[in-house]
Amino acid sequence: MQIKKYTGKTMAEAMAKVKQEFGDDAVILNSRQVKKGWLGLFASQHVEVIAALEKAPLAVKPRTVAKPVTATKPEATQKRQPQPRNVAYAATEISGARRLPAPLAHVEALLASESFQGEAWDEAIQELYYTTKSVDAVERYVRDQIQNSFLPVPEPKRYMMLVGPTGVGKTTTLAKLAAHYKLEHGLSVGLITTDTYRIAAIEQLKTYAEILDIPVEVAYDFDDFKRAKQLFARKDIILIDTAGRNFRDEAYVEQFERHHDFSETSLSLVLSLTSKMRDMEMIYRQFEPLPLGSLIFTKADETSDIHAMYRMVRESGLPVAWLTDGQEVPDDLVNGDPSRLTDRLLEKEGWTQWTKQDV
Repeated sequence: MQIKKYTGKTMAEAMAKVKQEFGDDAVILNSRQVKKGWLGLFASQHVEVIAALEKAPLAVKPRTVAKPVTATKPEATQKRQPQPRNVAYAATEISGARRLPAPLAHVEALLASESFQGEAWDEAIQELYYTTKSVDAVERYVRDQIQNSFLPVPEPKRYMMLVGPTGVGKTTTLAKLAAHYKLEHGLSVGLITTDTYRIAAIEQLKTYAEILDIPVEVAYDFDDFKRAKQLFARKDIILIDTAGRNFRDEAYVEQFERHHDFSETSLSLVLSLTSKMRDMEMIYRQFEPLPLGSLIFTKADETSDIHAMYRMVRESGLPVAWLTDGQEVPDDLVNGDPSRLTDRLLEKEGWTQWTKQDV
């Protein structure tokens, strides 16, 4: 057996040296951080790796066995690779299908999802894992990367308008927000709906308004909308429901802007987490010309993962104002705090052993 020590500024650099000399059959026996310098001066952190290569007996490898690599199926090649025993990590796993060590399979599964494609975290995760031998440290790194991508939510303005396609849950979300501001913040609230295409939406909003003892006005045209604003002139906050298809009409949007000052309005695009990623991107492009200030994601309770909101935040550059995860009003409403959103995302991924620590 050949045993040799390699050093590099990073784990990736040291592993490249191992692979260059020993090839894919190398096994990593140990790795640690060391300081290199001259007489103790100008010392810097390096990674030291001890690798081994067990030579096969010459007699058991006749010349007739040597064949071009292309003649061997990839699956068969992988089966013949030596399996590491009682070692931290084998170099074969770096060049094979697995990108991260086996203890980080759950991390790799998350990064392999559509929402995290293009994130170049692998090298940093590998180096962190080899230097700390801690799955918790890797999870903390991933959590911090996700949390830092979520933007802080700005303070809501006096008018809050929800836009989005039909069926994403705008009306229910509006009722939750109304209950939140009235019951938890003690504010006076007024409701305006311009969604006159769906009778059920009007009746649903009126039912919520009656239960919460909040006035609601139905605006069938722009004159009705202006009157409703005047009626609620003394309200602390006015929540506005809209028809999904109207705001895809450029002429309608132009008319609406003439009758409403968007500078005093928090405009939120509502998206359902049960939608496909491609559909969310298409919806966002349809509403992108509007002065959107935030995103609201609904129906988190109806899907097994919610990491699509991470991708949409990265693409839009908008904060998440709210996340809804059930039908209860107003309980199933989560504020868009970056830390809370990250915890919810990782809990959905099964990382409960980490997120329940309230880190």
